[in-house]
Amino acid sequence: MNDGVDLSIRQFRDAWRLWCAGSADQTLAAEDGIEYIFSGVPIGFFNIALLTGEDVSGDRLKALGQAACKWAADKNVPWLFVVTHEALQPGVDAASALDNCGLAPMMPMTGMLASRISPGAPAPESIELEVPQDDRGCSAVLDVNSLAYGMDLDAGKELIGTRSFWTGHVPVLGLVDGKPACAAAVVMVDGYRYVALVATDPAHQRRGYAEAAMRLALEVAGRQHGERPTVLHATDAGRPIYQRMGYEAIATHTLFMEKRFLAGH
Repeated sequence: MNDGVDLSIRQFRDAWRLWCAGSADQTLAAEDGIEYIFSGVPIGFFNIALLTGEDVSGDRLKALGQAACKWAADKNVPWLFVVTHEALQPGVDAASALDNCGLAPMMPMTGMLASRISPGAPAPESIELEVPQDDRGCSAVLDVNSLAYGMDLDAGKELIGTRSFWTGHVPVLGLVDGKPACAAAVVMVDGYRYVALVATDPAHQRRGYAEAAMRLALEVAGRQHGERPTVLHATDAGRPIYQRMGYEAIATHTLFMEKRFLAGH
């Protein structure tokens, strides 16, 4: 496994440990080839089983999928099985191997790394960007993500929707006519500026708002912690934007979900 792939997996693991750390029902566990980070909150995003082995065969992947489903069976919350394709043997079809386990592909993601961010255009004049200083503003970051991804994230507010969670990290909210329209955040993970929660209300998309919010979050984090390298896990929609900003792909992942939980996700 090369250094970039290893970094992408470690950043995934440690960022999710951070997201879930505030839950009284958090469960952390490790078995051969899988790490479990479950908050107990009923949102798949906050409960993951992360494939950590390498040179994984199709049969081994199927066995790991079955083991993860068995481990999660009594948790009674939606969860995600995170597969890193560079950790698989050449030619392994992850979707086929996991289908009989009851796991279906939900979203591809690309691990990306940038040592420096390319200069960008000034933020659009129609957006007002701020670093929220109270629970209401931090909660609105999740509200924007709920709208952008069509998911109810309210239950996650107890974990990351409060100002206390963001101590030492940087949430950014963008307002249009005084109402939340976009969001982005940077959390410090093992010395890297990890970018997450980049989203725009569908009514305001394709205007450069989320990129502007992300650039501000990186700038503020840079002032606070130094111009550290930055990592993110990109959706297919976001990847071209991040490439223009100077990010390069280091790994490819797919998020799988148990089919019984797919409704609403």
